[in-house]
Amino acid sequence: MQIHKNEQSERNTPRASLFFNVLICLSLCACATTGKVDSESFEGSTLRMMEASITRDQSVIQPMLAPDFTWREDDAPLTETPFEFWNRQNLWATLNNLLNQKTFDSAGVKIAPRDAKSASYTGPRLAWRKVGDEWRLAYFYAGSTPQ
Repeated sequence: MQIHKNEQSERNTPRASLFFNVLICLSLCACATTGKVDSESFEGSTLRMMEASITRDQSVIQPMLAPDFTWREDDAPLTETPFEFWNRQNLWATLNNLLNQKTFDSAGVKIAPRDAKSASYTGPRLAWRKVGDEWRLAYFYAGSTPQ
């Protein structure tokens, strides 16, 4: 009788182990899938923004800007739009160039170019951040380029 109880407990152990292994695998797969979906979402946003910046399609770009999007490091006139500033300063090519560069992560924000990691960098830079489930442009600064 004692042998039967030991056989029963040995049978339960592999099942429990299998159950926990399956849970761990599912958790890891979910994390990998979430990261992949987020990466694809970011790439899609970048591609849409690149296409719109080439054609200067403000109707596509506007909803892709974060609600607190900034485009100047100084005080912009209240009536100025980023598009007016970019036109006046000839920044469309600069924006498109930055959109084509690899980003680095900094506190949940994706920043380009990688040179912007340096505190002494004064050139053009942009950043993306999540707003809800969507990646939106948080800022695009021309740096010391515009006059």
